[in-house]
Amino acid sequence: MVNKSKQKGTSTETLVVNYLRENGWRHAERRALSGSLDKGDIAGVPGIAIEVKYGNGTLKIGPWLTETGIERLNARADHGILVVKPFGMGEKNVGSFYAVMVAADFEALVAKAAAASSPMFVVSGQPGPYSARTLATEIAGSLRTLHLAPREIFALSLKPPGTKDKPERWYRVMTLHHMTRLLRAAGYGDPESVEVEAFS
Repeated sequence: MVNKSKQKGTSTETLVVNYLRENGWRHAERRALSGSLDKGDIAGVPGIAIEVKYGNGTLKIGPWLTETGIERLNARADHGILVVKPFGMGEKNVGSFYAVMVAADFEALVAKAAAASSPMFVVSGQPGPYSARTLATEIAGSLRTLHLAPREIFALSLKPPGTKDKPERWYRVMTLHHMTRLLRAAGYGDPESVEVEAFS
């Protein structure tokens, strides 16, 4: 009997792998299971541990980020990124999947991108309380209304419960498209060969 949940997860991982191959990581591939020392779902992305989740009606961002952090340590990676397929998005919208990091890790990545020879700059909205609805509406609405320069990308800042005075634990959320551009600017993957228009 086919495990539908596992099947959806595998399909989502494959979509993300194909996107990465087309956007700076030619050797990206689904990682073989590695027992208790999980290093993330995708190999061939040096320095980055990537956990991929199929998002249904409930997004468990907190537990999923904890899992991503453990995988980052296991892989001895510089950064850990959680990629979530939002409900209702498919293969034509992979660039709009959510890419989530813990704020402290995200800021370290942003610093690398800002110090690069061709720097990338992050535009952030005002921090707000986290909810799945807020995430969906804010990221879509902001990308529709912002007029980003070619070297600018957008990231939400969301405060999960209990972190009001702990900004290092807030969630930083981008689209996968913007995250791959940030990573490439920070020296991961192949550099962008041409200026890319802002994605919306």
